[in-house]
Amino acid sequence: MAKYPATNAQFKLFMDAGGYAEKHWWTEDGWQAKLDGWVYDKGWKKTGKAWTQPRFWDDSPWNGAEQPIVGVSWYEAVAFCIWLSETTGENIMLPTEQGWQRVAQGDKGLIYPWGNDWNGNLCNNSVSGKGIGKITSVRQFEGKGDSPFGVVDMAGNVWEWCLTTYETGSDDLFGTGVRVLRGGSWNYISSDYFRAAYRSWSTPHVRNSVRGFRFARFS
Repeated sequence: MAKYPATNAQFKLFMDAGGYAEKHWWTEDGWQAKLDGWVYDKGWKKTGKAWTQPRFWDDSPWNGAEQPIVGVSWYEAVAFCIWLSETTGENIMLPTEQGWQRVAQGDKGLIYPWGNDWNGNLCNNSVSGKGIGKITSVRQFEGKGDSPFGVVDMAGNVWEWCLTTYETGSDDLFGTGVRVLRGGSWNYISSDYFRAAYRSWSTPHVRNSVRGFRFARFS
């Protein structure tokens, strides 16, 4: 499991390599979603204007080099992983839901990555009503709310796309079914969302400012 969520700096390497132009790094449904150009306008709609970059790529406060990449769909996250696999020769993909939870709560089945009691000072959240109000560097809470395996930001900052289909538990790359999200994000106001076992979901074409991803290496 990657120690940090994928950052803007890392995603830029994919973009510079032609990530939005090379079809072979995308699933069939992902490529079609890219061409359809889904945008949010009082609901998600197809525009026919193809995606060429993440939704908030040019917008502060979302585009700092060490901030987690946001404004990317599940399809874009998968394309990044396929590109990274090809580039490194390693088997890289989004973590499965089961794998994500294992890393987040460790062998003792912790409620939160750091323990069993909520502490809003250990992650980027808005539970107190006085949150930071935006994503933070993936290193900002390092050494504070890390998981038992030393993995950072598994609660707060951004929701993280998982490989797994929410309803069936399938870990395949095909179809348009909703996918699992884990971890909670910077703007959520209930501590319940930050539990290591909490499950959220979204359709795979959605791109917003509370969702990012991290990648994992499989043997």
